[in-house]
Amino acid sequence: MLQTLMICGQGRKALSVLASALMLLVTPAAARAQDQWQIGTAPSFSSGRYGTDTRTEVLHTPITARRLFADGDLTVVVPYTCITGNGGVTVVNGTPVRKETSADSGPVTDGTSVRTGTTTDGRTRDTSGTEGDAASVDLRPGTGALPEPVSNCGVGDIVVRGRYYLVDERGWLPTIAVRAHVKTPTASAERGLGTGRPDEGIGIEISRMFVGGFMAMVDGGYTVIGKPAGAEFTNTWWYDVGVGQNLANGTVNVSVFFEEYAAIVPGLATARDVLAALSVKAAAGWRVQVSGQFGLSDGAPDHGVTIGASRRF
Repeated sequence: MLQTLMICGQGRKALSVLASALMLLVTPAAARAQDQWQIGTAPSFSSGRYGTDTRTEVLHTPITARRLFADGDLTVVVPYTCITGNGGVTVVNGTPVRKETSADSGPVTDGTSVRTGTTTDGRTRDTSGTEGDAASVDLRPGTGALPEPVSNCGVGDIVVRGRYYLVDERGWLPTIAVRAHVKTPTASAERGLGTGRPDEGIGIEISRMFVGGFMAMVDGGYTVIGKPAGAEFTNTWWYDVGVGQNLANGTVNVSVFFEEYAAIVPGLATARDVLAALSVKAAAGWRVQVSGQFGLSDGAPDHGVTIGASRRF
């Protein structure tokens, strides 16, 4: 990494899991006949106000390369992101969020332009005393009006994540996996595509199959957020609860999740949404997925859609 990671207890655990996964990656493939590669992409489009007075649209196109092992997997994600709006929204920890002005330090600067700070879940503390007003973005000089919408596009933050299965489902025991990720600050902070700081996080996944192809799922985690100078960030937690149903002898899966993400700026509400997904296994290792997202709070997108395809070989 180009910058030194802020390693705390959670960060050390995340890096330890990823280091173990990397060691598995370089082990000779002949020793693991079940290993597979999965390459894919899942472009998503979302639209919302994210706590501002105007609408922002985000097109996020990640390219993923995943190595699957008998006991886990290791994934590298290289995204390309476009944000269209008036400059009041940026991307933090992979999520569109509203920029913030620090009441103590004044507007945050990135060395080339004046910015109002960044958050991670679309909401910000309003230092003027009026929630959601135009003070969260720079006004056009001499007019008092919001700037015209513009599009900023570029490579986003590259993410490396790993997962290891601790327990395989047997009897009444569920499947339990631990996960970890590290985000490298490759996105442009000047264009609102990232913070210019690394993040790292850990999590756990629990799932249980029932009669008739019905599945219950619970995931959760904690992320250490890199903090740019002048930004008031706190580390964040998240969780989701979902159910799924296998159809057509397991070739089709329908699932629905409720998701909640804690605000990174102190004093703000959490983001909540509902995600519905349809996944289809096709011939020759191809998989296709379509999902829709429906926001339940100001910090979440009003709506979003993802269409993805991947191939295992």
